[in-house]
Amino acid sequence: MPYRSIFVGPLFDTHIEERRPADALASYALELAALGNAHLSIGVGSCKFSVPAAGVVREASGLIATANRERHEHAETFGAELLTRARAAGVVASVEVVHDEYSEVATRFVRMARVADVAILQPSDEALSLMQGVVEDVLFESGRPVIIVPASWDKPASLETIIVSWDGSAKAARAIGDALPLLQQAGRVEIVSISGDTDSTKRIEGAEIAPHIARYCRSVSVTTLPAQGGDVGETLSNHAANIHASMIVMGAYAHNRLRQFVLGGVTSTMIADPPVPVLMSY
Repeated sequence: MPYRSIFVGPLFDTHIEERRPADALASYALELAALGNAHLSIGVGSCKFSVPAAGVVREASGLIATANRERHEHAETFGAELLTRARAAGVVASVEVVHDEYSEVATRFVRMARVADVAILQPSDEALSLMQGVVEDVLFESGRPVIIVPASWDKPASLETIIVSWDGSAKAARAIGDALPLLQQAGRVEIVSISGDTDSTKRIEGAEIAPHIARYCRSVSVTTLPAQGGDVGETLSNHAANIHASMIVMGAYAHNRLRQFVLGGVTSTMIADPPVPVLMSY
C-alpha cells in the first residue's frame, strides 16, 4: 500500500530570499505525492531572529522586528505558492507556516511528521545550519522515516532504482519495512552490503533478506562491496552514482552520536551530504 500522507518541511533558517533549495524540495515532494496519490502536508518553517538582550539600542530591536515581519511575510507567500502548485499538479495539500524560535519550529515539524507516513526534508551545506538540527530532531523524535533530499537535487522524483543498504541490523530491517510502499513501486531494488563488518552478532547476509523483499518487488539483486578506504558512506555514495540510483534506503544510528559528530559516520554523512534522496529510519 503506498504512502497516503506525506509531510514536507522546507525551512528558511538564514537566507529566506534564497528559495532554490526549498523550491527543489517542494518539487520532489509534490512528485512523490502524485506517484502515490498521497495527501501532502506542507510545513513552511521560518525561524525568527533572536530578540536582542536588554541594553541593546532601540534601533537594533526595531530592525530585528522588521526583519522578522518580512521573513514571516516571505514564508506566507511561499506557502501560498506551494498550495497553488499542488493544486495544479492534482495533489491534495495543506499548508502551515511555522514562524517562531528555532526550538518551536523543530518541535512543530516533529509533530507534523509524526502524524504522516513519511517526512521529506533537506540538509543544508552551511556550517552549523539549523536545518541540520531539524533533520535530526524529526529523524530521531518523530517515529517516522525521513527522506533527505540533496540540496542541489534537480531530478524528478523517481523510484526506478533503489539501493537498500543492508548490514543485517534491526535498524536496517526497520528501514526496509518503512520503505516497502516505495520498494513495491521500484523498477529494481539492489541490496548492497559493505564487507568488513566485524560484528558477527548482526551479520545477516543480503541473500537472506532478498526473498522477503522479492515478495514485494519486481526485480531484486544482491551486491557486496568492499569499503573504499574503510569509508562505508563514500562507498555507498559512489555506488549510487555509478548505477544512477534513484534512492538509498538505510537505517540510522544515534546510540553514539557524539562519536559520529567527532569522527564521522554513515548516518551523519548521509544527513549532511546525501548523494541521492536517502530514506532513513531510526
